[in-house]
Amino acid sequence: MRRLSAILMMFGLVLTLSCGKKESKEVSSQMETAQKIAKLEQDVDKRQEQMNQLLQKYVQEGGKDVGTVMGQSLTPEQKTLLEQKLQKEQGIGYKDLITDILGRQKEVEDLRVQIQDLEKKLPSAVVVKPGQRHYDIAMNFLTKEKGLDPATATKLVQRVNLMDELVPGFKVWNFYDNGVYGTFVTQGDASISPYRVIQRAKQQLVSAKNKAISQRDSLAKDKATLTEQVTDLEKKRDQLNQDVAMLQAEREDLLKKMNDLQNLSDDLKARLNSIFYKVGDRQTMVKEGLVQDPWYGQPRLVKFDEADFPDHLDLRNGDTITFTAQQAGVKEIKKIKIAPGVTFKINVDYTYTISPDGLAGEVKILNKDKFKAERTMVILIN
Repeated sequence: MRRLSAILMMFGLVLTLSCGKKESKEVSSQMETAQKIAKLEQDVDKRQEQMNQLLQKYVQEGGKDVGTVMGQSLTPEQKTLLEQKLQKEQGIGYKDLITDILGRQKEVEDLRVQIQDLEKKLPSAVVVKPGQRHYDIAMNFLTKEKGLDPATATKLVQRVNLMDELVPGFKVWNFYDNGVYGTFVTQGDASISPYRVIQRAKQQLVSAKNKAISQRDSLAKDKATLTEQVTDLEKKRDQLNQDVAMLQAEREDLLKKMNDLQNLSDDLKARLNSIFYKVGDRQTMVKEGLVQDPWYGQPRLVKFDEADFPDHLDLRNGDTITFTAQQAGVKEIKKIKIAPGVTFKINVDYTYTISPDGLAGEVKILNKDKFKAERTMVILIN
């Protein structure tokens, strides 16, 4: 829910500063530059769309020599071909159309030069790869590049609105100065803009809301109809015993549905307050592709499907996960750690103990809020 709210609170592509009462002209200036980049990228999309429409018209009118246009942009060879055709064109023919196409291409090239010039004024951005999360990128920037301790970095990151639906090719900009942190996402080389990703998520929410309202109104109408029927049946009770029995059956059905809804509500509350996890041998987890655990870094999750995390702990009712060596698929428990390692810190967010005979172990959660926000983890054995 926190992540969903973050998407809704973003206006355009701007992500807020994390600064408390502090201010930084440097970070504010960098954020403004990033906004200019985002605006220029929107202009590029607009020009490319216009150019693509012109190219379609060109092909429809018989100009098939330009070939296939990839990504709504001309290759250098296609541009040279059109320039040569323009020089040879006699009369009106394709001349105006080709001129317009090349004009849009020139506008796109000029805008991209402006984007490159602006990007040179900013610290290097992180080009998003598949599976990367904004939270991890932000924490890596503050702890590894800026040298902040994890607790301080976490506080700064928790104050900004992060974009969880990152697309490969997006550029994530991170800015930090004197206790002030800001972050911004631009389109980069992705085929869709962050703005459109946000709008798509917002539209899904609107559709879900409209559907819920429609269902509510339908249920209210059904309830009113049933109430009228009950009133009428009470007046004719003696003559319509059979109908009364039918209504009793309907009542039982409604009560069952209400009970089912209550059970569903309880289950949803439990899931919202739970951490989902899997316990297993480290090497097995790596081979199965569930986690990556390089020798030179921290273990991180690769898969996030619900089926990959069969167990869960309701953090409202407990803070300790216990398991045996047999459950973990090993003969003896020698070492325990949690993935993602960048997020969860030993003796800060959790602790663990191993029985003297190595046949049992347990993980005690210290920072429930962080685990609840992360939702999934893997307990790596040995």
